[in-house]
Amino acid sequence: MTPKWIFAVLALCILVSCKKDNREELAELNYFIDFDIQPGLNTFDTHIYVVTPLNSHFVEKLNAAGRDTSEVEAVEPKEGNLGGIFQDVNIDFIHRVSVYIFDPFNPSDKIEFFYLDPVPFKNKTVIHLFPGIANVQEWIERGFFGVEVRLDFREVTPALTQMRLEFDLRAMSK
Repeated sequence: MTPKWIFAVLALCILVSCKKDNREELAELNYFIDFDIQPGLNTFDTHIYVVTPLNSHFVEKLNAAGRDTSEVEAVEPKEGNLGGIFQDVNIDFIHRVSVYIFDPFNPSDKIEFFYLDPVPFKNKTVIHLFPGIANVQEWIERGFFGVEVRLDFREVTPALTQMRLEFDLRAMSK
């Protein structure tokens, strides 16, 4: 076979294997957490900020949308942003971001659900995070959950920085 035929067969296989996600978004869950980054933190350590417990309001949001928990197949990350509360602070000193959800009664039961590694180097006030592929339904269904933000810095933190993590989750149908 010639390379053109091999390429054509591979392209056809890829196109045939792609399937559209036919699930419906039942409800959107919106959250935000605030924390402070202290000045003078080093670049060698991963700095961890924990906020717990947060009320999930999962059942209330589903009921408001006219849905029931039995209709939910997964709760997935949708969109996440990390920035200064006052939106005028340069947060270019942040090199890596990982956000975990965990059970407040068993903190070792956690999974990463937003991340950005590395954060692009440019003058910025907001970092748009990538949603992970994790299904966080088991943590959200419990009613309370915790969030752990892990930050690595590319330079020593310049000043006290008041931060806000805003993230959205979506409940998906079966």
